[in-house]
Parts: sequence; structure tokens; C-alpha cells
Amino acid sequence: MAAPTPSYVRLVDDASNTGKKARTQSRVVGADTVHEHFQIPTSRRSKLGVHYYSPALQSVQASAQDGTSTGFLWIQNPIGSGITMVLREIALRFNGTAAAATLPRVLATKFTFTGTASGASVTPARRKTGENSPLGFIRTAVTGMTVTLGAIVASFIVPSIISASGVFPDSQQVWPATKDAMEEDGIELAPGEGVVIYQPDAGTAADPRRFVANIVVEEVE
Repeated sequence: MAAPTPSYVRLVDDASNTGKKARTQSRVVGADTVHEHFQIPTSRRSKLGVHYYSPALQSVQASAQDGTSTGFLWIQNPIGSGITMVLREIALRFNGTAAAATLPRVLATKFTFTGTASGASVTPARRKTGENSPLGFIRTAVTGMTVTLGAIVASFIVPSIISASGVFPDSQQVWPATKDAMEEDGIELAPGEGVVIYQPDAGTAADPRRFVANIVVEEVE
């Protein structure tokens, strides 16, 4: 594909136009003075609300979890909700009191489900007090849902090494690593879909490691 060539479009004379003014800036391109329009980037999504979740402290497990009956958190858009949930960010911060011999993963994996969830839910903070209450949920138990796992969204590694001073290094891992200024990133969850956060690999007995999760979810029409 050839490189773009500077050009312009000539408009009608605006000397007598009394309508609204559009903000521009002029620039000389070759032999021509052209006007460049200012643009305000905005999302194409019609936002109903943005919600910030910070569930309770989680413990790394000695036994592996399967994501369908055992796991840490189920982010789920109820069947018939009428909205789309956009998973904008997952940030896991790990710490512990001693070294461990294993390096288990914590996965964020898409799923579909049937049934009506009834497990305990996490109360979010709203971006604005007056925004709609969330129609989606983050559950701490899979109760009421029959879950079918799909593709992995993100993998997190639980750190295992303590420093020379004997202090476990605080470690935060964030998905996605970069943010789209137009807010076109994130995983869109239709009704009946979700993302589960679970540990598919075994840890150690009496595992000394812990983590907190901070999750941002947007709901759109």
C-alpha cells in the first residue's frame, strides 16, 4: 500500500455563514494553507455505569481448582439482563509471609452458563453515585450456575521467591497491559456469559501466599 499523500477538500466560502463555529487550526501543507479539525475521542459504547470491585483477601490454594465447581470469583452477566458487561481491568496484587516451592497460575477464563446464580456477591463502588445499580455480578461461589469453560483471557503467575531480607516482594499484575484511549478494549460479556478467576495448578500445603483483586466492570446498552 502506498504512503498517504497530503491533500485537502475545498469548502464553500464561509464569509456570510452565521451558523455555529467549528474549532480548527491552520497549517501550511505544501503550497496550501489547510484547516485541521479538533476531535474529542469518545467511546462508541452507551454507558449505563462503571463499577469498581475489590473482593476479600484470597488465599493461594494447596489443591488445584477447576473453575466450574471451585474457584475464587465468577464475573457473570445474568441471563435476560438486557445489558452487556465489559470487563475493563483485572489487577491482582500478591504477597505472602514465606517462600513457596510452587509457581501456580491464576487464570481469568471466559465461560458460558445456564441456571440462576445465587452465590454471595461482591458490592461494588459506583463511578457516580447517581448511576444505575449494576445488573451484573461478581460472585464468590458458583452456586446455581452450570458453567462451561471457554478461552483463557489472561494468566497470572503467583510469585514464590522472598528477598534476601526475608520479605516477600509485593507483586501486582494487571490485565490488559495497555489501555485503548477510545475504550474499545475489554472483554464484552453478553447475557449468559462470564469470566471466572481460578487457580488451575496446585500450590503448597498451608500455602503462605495471598492476593487481592481489583476489578473494573462497565455496563453498557
